[in-house]
Amino acid sequence: MKKFFAILAVIAAVSGLHAGEMVPTQNTNWGEKLALYLPNRIMDALDMFTVTLGIGPVAEARLMGTRLADVGAGFSAGTYKLYKDHNRQYGIGVEDGWYWSFVSIGEEEFAVREGSLLVDKYVESRHGIPTLEMRCYNYFTGPRDYWAIGGSLGFIVDGGVYIHPVEWADFVLGFFMVDIRADDLTFDSFAR
Repeated sequence: MKKFFAILAVIAAVSGLHAGEMVPTQNTNWGEKLALYLPNRIMDALDMFTVTLGIGPVAEARLMGTRLADVGAGFSAGTYKLYKDHNRQYGIGVEDGWYWSFVSIGEEEFAVREGSLLVDKYVESRHGIPTLEMRCYNYFTGPRDYWAIGGSLGFIVDGGVYIHPVEWADFVLGFFMVDIRADDLTFDSFAR
């Protein structure tokens, strides 16, 4: 158990420095934190994993223990997917592209071109090792999690499941009102 908390402490320390960014500073409104305590713990629990399910012209097999230990290949040409994805992306999107990866080296030309309001549309073109400086891995707003662990598999019907270690740390620390992901709901979240 001591090792688990030590790992969480390291993740929390490193996550604040992710890609040279610090967690945005905000004045702490304790009344707001207490009023939204339960909804924020529920949202943090949902953030700990992602699930995708797609149908269309797709062939994919991937096993990933973060982007640095990624093995697999895939092709998609207009595959419709349902997302419950990283950084609270929920909805439908259309994927196009291809990728291959062996450990940390690979190539990809990949895009989410269409989608519902809460699904980030982006194009990713990469040759070599993925880096934290890439827009798609932005700690606070990027559509992909650099630290995700999981996999996907499919032919015509495709599915993927991933867990997110930094989100697990955010969930545990959230019980102590520490928000390392800076994603807790505030009263302003409902005013938009």
